[in-house]
Amino acid sequence: MLLVEDSDNYEIYTDQERDEFLFRLLKLICLGGPVCQYEDNIMPYFDTIKALYKNLISVQKDSKELLVSSIVYRFKGFDKDCMLVFPSNVEHEQNVAYAIIDPLKRHVAILQHRWVGSVW
Repeated sequence: MLLVEDSDNYEIYTDQERDEFLFRLLKLICLGGPVCQYEDNIMPYFDTIKALYKNLISVQKDSKELLVSSIVYRFKGFDKDCMLVFPSNVEHEQNVAYAIIDPLKRHVAILQHRWVGSVW
């Protein structure tokens, strides 16, 4: 559902929804790391993602609606030979680095995850 396009449930989320930072957090947390195990209960994941999102993203109230004021950038670092070096030297779906900028408070938060591969 999160990665495999041939999954019966892949189309639950539109491409626009998949581009949202909240969905990217969902994918990052649910896919996990090298020792991630299958889980039947999604609620602990949702609680963690909600807390992380609220901690990283700032909103402003404009009359009756809430507007996101944070700007999220996904970035990669390359060396002088154009070789990928950050967040990892290997291209992988789970190797991500985000800069979340709150322009009103002038704060920047960095969220980085580096996939290290299987430990088995």
